[in-house]
Amino acid sequence: MSPGHAPRADGAPEGLLDFVTGLLAREDAVLRAIREETPERGLPPISVGPDEGRILHFLASAVGARRIVEVGTLAGYSACWLARALPADGVLHTVEFDPRHAAVARENIARAGLSSRVVVHEGPGAKVLPTLTGEGPFDLCFIDADKEGYPVYARWAADNLRPGGLVVCDNAYLFGKLHRDDLPAGDADAPKVPAMRACLRGLADESLFKSAAMLPTGEGMAVAVRR
Repeated sequence: MSPGHAPRADGAPEGLLDFVTGLLAREDAVLRAIREETPERGLPPISVGPDEGRILHFLASAVGARRIVEVGTLAGYSACWLARALPADGVLHTVEFDPRHAAVARENIARAGLSSRVVVHEGPGAKVLPTLTGEGPFDLCFIDADKEGYPVYARWAADNLRPGGLVVCDNAYLFGKLHRDDLPAGDADAPKVPAMRACLRGLADESLFKSAAMLPTGEGMAVAVRR
């Protein structure tokens, strides 16, 4: 997950980002309240921002998504963006490890009027995802959870997406450390580097995915299309 207004890795001025966000990634009052109230409710302020939420909505709309899986719910902000792209009979299965976060997410999803389209599952992604296999194949899988689990989550997505479906991984720049081989052993992100690299190598595997790209958001959003 990423801060809503992290410095841009591509060097774009903050004023430009704010201007474009105002034009294309507008939030309504409900979405804004969910995002702004997340830290006030004691949850970490690491939700995607409105520009990233709009990208998720765009990607889900572009593939005509009817069935989506999200790994990492937090307060439900990204889930609301994704669910709004679904048709009335579509479903988003979102997985959250922390029961307290899951409870907040259910409240927020209900506030957004999306409870009929979203199922919140509690538990570790590696244990919950196999229980969802029978609900697929899926059109999109969004991964925004513990970074060391990304290779497992992305592989599950590859096995459970339809041809042409998307896997989307947030924080793919790993907070600017993806390329670093010199991180000190005490750096909390050091163990995440090999995991994120393994995840991205998987997305670049042309036997599984026919195309992959990095969207240059502030934290990097990797996207791959299932072969």
